[in-house]
Amino acid sequence: MCTANICRSAMAEVIAQAMLHSAALPVVTGSAGVRALVGHPMAPHAITALDRLGLNGRAHRARLLDRDLIASADLLLTMEDAHRAVAVALDPRAAGRTFTLPEFAELAAGAGQRRYRSDTVERARAIVQSAAERRARRRPAEVHDPYGGPPEGYEACAKTLGASLSHALAALLGPR
Repeated sequence: MCTANICRSAMAEVIAQAMLHSAALPVVTGSAGVRALVGHPMAPHAITALDRLGLNGRAHRARLLDRDLIASADLLLTMEDAHRAVAVALDPRAAGRTFTLPEFAELAAGAGQRRYRSDTVERARAIVQSAAERRARRRPAEVHDPYGGPPEGYEACAKTLGASLSHALAALLGPR
């Protein structure tokens, strides 16, 4: 999740779906904004950045983060710590499964060194719990918002998202 759900979280959703599709796993992804521009398409530069990666974000429409979405998610990844705070304020039970994307990527990669049963759902839940237990009290890393900037900023953001998602999904899904 991000602010308007037209750049960072929208790109992250498309990138994650592409990564998960290639793994052929039945995982549901979604994105939302804490102050979403509901119904708006992805920002043009974000679409172009995804195009350069061979991905298509044209079908995206922004949606607002709400309690139902939070309650239905096993893992919530945000772009900023402020987004995490909004999600936890809406549903305090989500505190242990809500992280900034870079924070979770780092914590999950460390958890991936432990041995987990091969069942993907059990493994993923154990890694989320382990990440929550090892969370530092310091401010977590965030994903810079490219909105309003040059196209290169969106491309850099897409690469950052891809790298963080790659680490997080590798840990969650285990050896393939």
